[in-house]
Amino acid sequence: MNKFSDDNLCFVCGENNPHGLQFQFEYLEKLDQGSVEINFPEKYQGWQGVVHGGLISTVLDEVMVKATGFRNLICVTAELLVKFKKPAFTNTPYRATGTILEIKRKLVFTEGFLLDRENNIIASARGKFFVVGDKHNTGS
Repeated sequence: MNKFSDDNLCFVCGENNPHGLQFQFEYLEKLDQGSVEINFPEKYQGWQGVVHGGLISTVLDEVMVKATGFRNLICVTAELLVKFKKPAFTNTPYRATGTILEIKRKLVFTEGFLLDRENNIIASARGKFFVVGDKHNTGS
């Protein structure tokens, strides 16, 4: 199996990626949840003033995998299902959250949400992730 390592060039969170989003995720310990505050600029729109659905899917995927990382697991996406409830608008504040629902051997099941300021669900996601390593045993 290939070794998975982080060179900080991830499109969503990579600090060294000048073309990426450079989001800084946080761990909400009381909720056991990954979280990030987001405000999508117009350059990420699909329709005028509406955030591209592919970008929302990408962010939900990332916040769910971050939830696994906060548990010191190194994971890659096996499956992603996104449901869009309402449009997300550019230049509007949102919060994305990711939570682990269950861990079964080498699979982690998660859920994620994109929420507006009133905690209305804009989009929801379910993810299944393959565990490819453990941060405690790889020196990562």
